Formats: sequence, structure tokens, C-alpha cells
Amino acid sequence: MSNQDFWQSKIKIGKEEYSRFMSAPLDGITDSPLRKLIREFSPEELLFTEMRHVAMVANERTGICLKYDPIEQSMAFQVSTNKTDFIDKAIEKILAAGFKSINLNSGCPAKAVVKSKCGSALMEDVPHLEMLLKYFIKRIDNRASFTVKIRAGFKKKNALEVAKMAQDCGVDAVIIHPRTQPEGFASRLDYELARQVKQALTVPLIFSGNISRFEMAQKVYELTGCDGYMIGRALWGAPWKMREMTEAAQGKIFEVTTDLALRCALKHLDNNIQFYGPKGFIPFKKQLPQYVRFVVDASEWRQKLLRSQTETEMRELLIQLIKENREKQI
Repeated sequence: MSNQDFWQSKIKIGKEEYSRFMSAPLDGITDSPLRKLIREFSPEELLFTEMRHVAMVANERTGICLKYDPIEQSMAFQVSTNKTDFIDKAIEKILAAGFKSINLNSGCPAKAVVKSKCGSALMEDVPHLEMLLKYFIKRIDNRASFTVKIRAGFKKKNALEVAKMAQDCGVDAVIIHPRTQPEGFASRLDYELARQVKQALTVPLIFSGNISRFEMAQKVYELTGCDGYMIGRALWGAPWKMREMTEAAQGKIFEVTTDLALRCALKHLDNNIQFYGPKGFIPFKKQLPQYVRFVVDASEWRQKLLRSQTETEMRELLIQLIKENREKQI
């Protein structure tokens, strides 16, 4: 397959086929309001939910973590756990909600997650992780695809062993972030390890880590041969990012103007209010600065917006900013 053909072809995960690009789960970021906005630019890419512990899914009464707009599908629901407790009930609720895929996070490096023996800590005890994978696969029973996300390892690099074990268990794909837990998100990515894992697997291997431009995905493909590419922090304040990459893969340019970014910010605010209610402008504050980073006097505008005490105040400031930005372009 030629390089160009690769990017135009699909990746098969279980019974479904998807674009080579997909969103990553980012807690507090890739929620329903952002996913809904991403869909306006990328109608076919697989989207991932934020990570949620199976106990939260099983016991939640409000249904907020399973709530989404139908336009967001196809979606994979990412869970965490280190015990079989609550898995059965969580699976049934996830499938009943219409999710196409379930992903077990065995790669999160966050201290709170690791302290609970979840996330990347699962890679330290391979037999225990194997037990969990088999338990999930048996309970899902081919009603949805099942994937696992891993790191290079917990303290030591054992991704090759873990990935081969996961494939033997029957997972439909493996997602790898080739750094260990102590390396977090800042150290050098181990492309050679990802290449070795790819060569050892017959199921798809999806690469996660620092993919913010198509040129970077292209470089990683040449170094590793991975089948899919997960876009994470690059989507923060840039819901058009995957569209930008898919266009670049076809030799096209997707133009992102400051006006487009600001209009997206306003629409994102609308989505937050619709999803979370009148106080939805508050969680939006963590995403808002990314949208305004390229405007004139960005620091001043950022401070004004973050000081907003009501949705109306924030909305009026955004509308004013859009108007002033347009006037400066004339």
C-alpha cells in the first residue's frame, strides 16, 4: 500500500471501520459539548469519551457520564478499574446507551489514578491485567469492540509483552502511548518500541502522543507503521484539528481563521449551557483561553473572559471580541 493510499484507507476495529485519526480521552476536556463541536468538522472519525471508573458508571443515578447527543456517534467509552466489581453493570449501561466500543485504560499516569492501582499501574501486574481483559471480553460477548490503552510500561518498559498478551486475550485493537508512567507527557516518545509492538501484532495498533499536525502523524507512520493516530491535547480549543489533518492527508489546506476560532468558542459556550445548564460557562473556562490565544491583546481578553461571573457576561464579551476582530480585518 502506498503512503497516500494508507491515509485514504480505513482502520478496522472489531466489525467497524474508521478514519486513521481519532480523538483521545482528556478528562474535563473531551466532554459532550466539545465532541459535538468536533463532529461539525469531522463527521466520521471515532471519538472517545472521558475516562470514567466502572463504579461511577454502574452507580451513577443522573446518567451524566453516559449522556451525549446522537450526532457524536460513533464513540468509544473509556473505563478504568483494577477489580471486576461493577464491570458487569457498567458494561450493560454503556451498551444500552449505544456506544460502539469499550476501552480499558491501562495507560493513565496521573498520581491519583495510579494510587488506586488503575491506569498505567495495571501494567505492573501483567497476570492481573490479563484477568481483567478476559473478564471484559467475556462479558461484552462480541456486542461491541473492546480495546486497551497502554503505555511503554509502568516503571519499566514491558509494552511488547503486554500488547501480545492483550492480543492473545482477544482485544480488537491496542492503543499505545510510548512513555513510561514517570515520564508523563514530556519525555521523548519511544518510536522504536512502538515499531516493535506493531510488528508483533496482527490487530491494529493506534499511536497516541504529541500528534498535533499531519506531518507528525506522517513521521510516526514512517517510524512505526502504526495503523491509527489518536489526537488529544491538539483538540483543546481546536475542534477542527482532525479535519485539518484529514485535509492535509489529501494534499489540501483547511484554513483556520481567528474569526472561525472565535465563532467556535461562542458555539462551544452554547453547547456547554445546553449540556450542563446555566452554570455551564464555568467548566468552559478551562477551554476558553485556547480559542483566544491568537487575537490581538490575547492576555487582556483572556483575563476579562475568565473573570466572567455569568453566562450572559461571557457571551457578551465573546460577541464583542468577534466584532472587534472583524473590524480589524477590514
